[in-house]
Amino acid sequence: MNELLGQIIGNCRIEALLGSGGMGQVYRVRHMHLDRLQALKVMHAHLASDPGFQARFRQEAQAIAALEHPHIVRIFGFDEQQGRYYITMEYLPDGSLRTLLDRRARDGATWPLHFGLDLVRQAAEALDFAHTRGIVHRDIKPDNILIERHAGPGGRSLYVVKLTDFGLARMVEGGGGITASGMTVGTPAYMSPEQCQGLPVDGRSDIYSLGIVLYEVVTGYLPFTVSRISEAVEKHVYAQPPSPRTVAPDLPVAVEAIILRCLAKKPEERFATGAELAQALRRVMQMPEPAPLPAPEGLTVRVLGSGGQVVQEAPLTDQGLTVGRRAGNQIVLDDPAVSRNHLHIEWSGRRVRVKDLGSRGGTLLDGTHIKPHEPHTWNIGQSLGVGPFTLELVQRRDDQFGIALAPGQESLEIVAGQPVTVDVTLVNRGAADTLTLAVEGWPAAWVHLPDQPVRVDGSAQLAVRLTLQTPVTAGVRFGAYQVRVHARSTTQPQIGASIEATWTVIAPPSLTVQVSPATARGRDRARYTVRLTNQGGTVAHVVLMAEDSGQALAYNFGRHEVHLAAGETVDVPLEVRCDRRIFGGVQTHHFVVTAAVLGAGSTQATAAFVQTALLSI
Repeated sequence: MNELLGQIIGNCRIEALLGSGGMGQVYRVRHMHLDRLQALKVMHAHLASDPGFQARFRQEAQAIAALEHPHIVRIFGFDEQQGRYYITMEYLPDGSLRTLLDRRARDGATWPLHFGLDLVRQAAEALDFAHTRGIVHRDIKPDNILIERHAGPGGRSLYVVKLTDFGLARMVEGGGGITASGMTVGTPAYMSPEQCQGLPVDGRSDIYSLGIVLYEVVTGYLPFTVSRISEAVEKHVYAQPPSPRTVAPDLPVAVEAIILRCLAKKPEERFATGAELAQALRRVMQMPEPAPLPAPEGLTVRVLGSGGQVVQEAPLTDQGLTVGRRAGNQIVLDDPAVSRNHLHIEWSGRRVRVKDLGSRGGTLLDGTHIKPHEPHTWNIGQSLGVGPFTLELVQRRDDQFGIALAPGQESLEIVAGQPVTVDVTLVNRGAADTLTLAVEGWPAAWVHLPDQPVRVDGSAQLAVRLTLQTPVTAGVRFGAYQVRVHARSTTQPQIGASIEATWTVIAPPSLTVQVSPATARGRDRARYTVRLTNQGGTVAHVVLMAEDSGQALAYNFGRHEVHLAAGETVDVPLEVRCDRRIFGGVQTHHFVVTAAVLGAGSTQATAAFVQTALLSI
């Protein structure tokens, strides 16, 4: 449909084709009167010719135009012109989540886990808003998760998610999730089991699709390779998804649990609402990023015979080791149950991985067969089974115990009144023992330690979580605290390990909101300025909303989400709109602007819009 370039649809001149999909083409257009860039979606001609579609188009477009939410693309209007049905909407030049995923794959880059989780968290909140209004998306995928990039504190980029194409799948349905042409609505790789079977769907279908997106975001892969509906039915309805941690071993167990709950085959076993999913993601995001352990030193691979006796030992270097019956291997195991070239062990200096080389009898990692030709992480304390032999990873160091904090937690900022978790990793290089934990230089009432000494197995490691809770009282001293985290043996109190840290307590966000002018007059619109001031000691993440008791007004903030540094003041433009009146007297609409601060409540300010009619009587 490049013939539309340069033409005028509605009040918009078409400038460029942005993309094409199963339901229509999307163009960049310029509003001729407002001189504003917008996006325009023109539905395919074969859809527009269907009388059923024409009725559903206006009904669904009107419903989605009412979805005003910070994480949903704003709809400006919809209409039909010379048989072309179109929707005009907010223009977002930064692309979609698919754009980010493709760029990550092309560059071989990695994302911080919290970055990906936050993108999905925003999408979940948008779905919850739509679901509570009876609207199910039906086609959640990275292409429909648009991205708006903002400049954040310290030069960092902040990414705001905005869902698009709400209701479009519903427009083309002929009933029961099937289009008039007999095709199932949705994208096969992201469809829920209900969609694959043509069953009725509710918001939990979108939760499943967003779970597929979450899997892809945190692992870089889709759980199922699907291109056709027949494959979608086979995989989504009957096959269990591969464990995300087999693809991304560093993924926290809590994140894997969220993904697998989203991908439950039965809707009642998934998160019931987008709000529940968003809350679960927030809890995980409050945890620190997974911490790699300090690089091990002096690693040795020890081979035990069937009777438990040590058969041989070989030091592990960055060149790795090969295991097999052939004489050229570094570890030669002369037994018919061992293949000639059985196993490869590699060490990056921080992580040990093992790969079965397609052996006849296979390799067991802690009693479970590993897939051939796929690398698997091998940790101290785990056993490898090769034929009748058992391989152990042994670390030889003079000090028995080690201790580490998660990255960034040796220099930690703690907002008063907000709980913070600290992940401590304990390493035991000797025989099994129990350790007690203590924190010096930090008020005892502000830290929750394990009630009992913790047991750490021999040649093993253990993660222990501490909770810091700083009260918001007049007696709290803000500033830096030099602390030391101790771990001591209960059997040999003279030995242990410790680590130093600087934990700084800062004042929580304290926001003031002012709307000016307090009262404005107009026939159908008025402009205001919302001034936000953060009087606290840390960044305030603010979401702006407005409402009036009569629901007569529509609100357009210059931006819905604002990030204010400590002491910063930001002015946000606000346009208030109302249906124009021809006759009548003056009407005053009072409205409330709410600034919700993430983790710190909300603040409100009031204002008024005095509406005049064209003709007074």
